Amino acid sequence: MDSIIITGATSGIGFECALRMAHIAKNEQIIIPARNIKAGKEVIERIKDKTGHKNLRSLELDLASLQSIRQFSEKLSREKNLSISILINNAGVQNIGETQYTTDGFEQTFGVNHLGAFALTMQLLPFMKNDGHITFTSSETHDPALKTPIEPPIYTSAQELAFPKETSEKPSIVGQRRYSTSKLCNIMTAYELQERLKHTNIRVNAYDPGMTPGTGLAKTYSPIMRFLWKNVFPVLTLIKSNIHTPAQAGKNLANLAYSEKYRNLKGIYFSDGKVVNTSVDSYNKVFQKCLWNESLELTKTTFTE
Repeated sequence: MDSIIITGATSGIGFECALRMAHIAKNEQIIIPARNIKAGKEVIERIKDKTGHKNLRSLELDLASLQSIRQFSEKLSREKNLSISILINNAGVQNIGETQYTTDGFEQTFGVNHLGAFALTMQLLPFMKNDGHITFTSSETHDPALKTPIEPPIYTSAQELAFPKETSEKPSIVGQRRYSTSKLCNIMTAYELQERLKHTNIRVNAYDPGMTPGTGLAKTYSPIMRFLWKNVFPVLTLIKSNIHTPAQAGKNLANLAYSEKYRNLKGIYFSDGKVVNTSVDSYNKVFQKCLWNESLELTKTTFTE
């Protein structure tokens, strides 16, 4: 049986994506990784109750730990005839407070949003179906030209982003920039991976859910901003473009990965229901290759086509 893996699916966009998948992919197993396996199992039961899907599993995975990623991948690899049809790298964090670090000593936002997703993808790649699909959830904040409220990204190198130097800037500014930069890295990874898989039928895309108030992304914001994010900003989904509810964003993500309508999309960035261009830096081949090579080194993984 083919398997669909969706990270970050215990809440928010990821949960809504899994819910949509359970409605439309009745003949495939859906695997929901979770740091807290109890929470993962509860989500499984909720989705079963809503959809009647019979093949759902939750496995322990912490994207802030390379050891956890290896254990997750190794556990799956031991399964007979493992075949992954879809891998959705949706999990992400945004920390605008004091700097936090992963188990391996990486700055948390870069470590989870980029290095965790990168390591997981490299380790699961040998089990992808030849016509499989890999998606990285990114964000419009990656593009300075769009002038989003978030501090624009600055790409230096994976090494410097993983082990940043101390700065006198406000933690909120630094945290915002780390987030937007990690989302830029998601797009560059999608482009570089698709190029390296060009002799296969595997398609790799990046997805922008748009502004999605109501999710847990704002948990390190100030109390006032958390209130607005949860109770006021959702009204904007009714009047502004590319602002979506978690349900809308999750459905769009699932459709990009599964719908026949998008089967021919490869190496693209999908935003607000259409293919759009990304930032100037995202197409920088030097940046892409630097990020790729250093990410392999940092995560101690290898690329296997």
